[in-house]
Amino acid sequence: MEKLLLQATNAPEDLFLAGYRAGKSGAALRDESSAGRIWLAGDDRIAFMQRLSTNEMRLPPGAGTVTILTSPTARIVAMLTVQVHRDGLLLITGADQGPTVFMTLRSQIFFSDKVELAGRGAALAQFGVYGPEADATLAKAGAGDLSDLAMFSWREVTLSGHPCTVQRIEGAGSDGLTVLAPAPAASSVRSALMDAGAVAIGEDAFAVLRVEAGVPAAGIDLTEQVNPLEAGLRRFCNDFKGCYTGQEIIARQITYDKVATHLVGIRMTALAVPGAQILVDGRQVGWVSSAVQSVALDQPIALAFVRRPNHEPGTEVIVQSAGAAIMAEVSSLPFVAA
Repeated sequence: MEKLLLQATNAPEDLFLAGYRAGKSGAALRDESSAGRIWLAGDDRIAFMQRLSTNEMRLPPGAGTVTILTSPTARIVAMLTVQVHRDGLLLITGADQGPTVFMTLRSQIFFSDKVELAGRGAALAQFGVYGPEADATLAKAGAGDLSDLAMFSWREVTLSGHPCTVQRIEGAGSDGLTVLAPAPAASSVRSALMDAGAVAIGEDAFAVLRVEAGVPAAGIDLTEQVNPLEAGLRRFCNDFKGCYTGQEIIARQITYDKVATHLVGIRMTALAVPGAQILVDGRQVGWVSSAVQSVALDQPIALAFVRRPNHEPGTEVIVQSAGAAIMAEVSSLPFVAA
């Protein structure tokens, strides 16, 4: 099984499996420098994000949340993790989405808006620490006790003598922590985390953890092909915050049960490629968005978007991938419990 897995990921055995195992039972350290980091300041910063995104932004300093930028047709433009500071909001994007999100936000600034945008991508290094030992690893590295840090909240800590912030996030199978450090301190902070027991994890191993946990990724699964409800992100769509771009469509889908496509798991007999069509009785009913060879299940699995009623667990489907017809079955998420 491990040989098949390594062929599918093109990763050296020791590095891949060490990273995967750290994410399951230890602390996996992921370089997330490709994420965008945008500083939003000005007196109207909260009102600005209230009208553009799906979640409640009126939060106290030290709190955080996840919110979604949607198009006028309620399609996902970007999912943002937010840190609320006293003098601004730090917005963290998915990988390689910083410039696009920056331009999207800038295009929505009205003449009367008192808001200021600044890129922080070059100024801040970013790491993700995932796995059941994430808190203990940060504590050993000098961040102190993080057990009382609520979901999406953040605090200032010192790592390797440098001022950093740590934010609790929803991880890949278990809660994770995002560490932001001054860019010049990236190497020393990374070393401190690894000296404390963190193990580096590559993108291949992280993708396996993520898909096994049923977690969709920004820019991969979460694109303008789908809306937040279809992607299982209902918890980030606040019902009481007032109007935002795409809000009427989302509210109507909730009220009248009009969500026709759903994020599901797919168990396959062979590995498919992202974008592969999902067929039932020769009709396309969905598509694959992420696919990996699962370590825990010893079989190929995928995240996919499937139209109802074919999204029900146990539904037999065909995945048409690279000219091959792959026998498959719809599964509930997560594939593997935390």
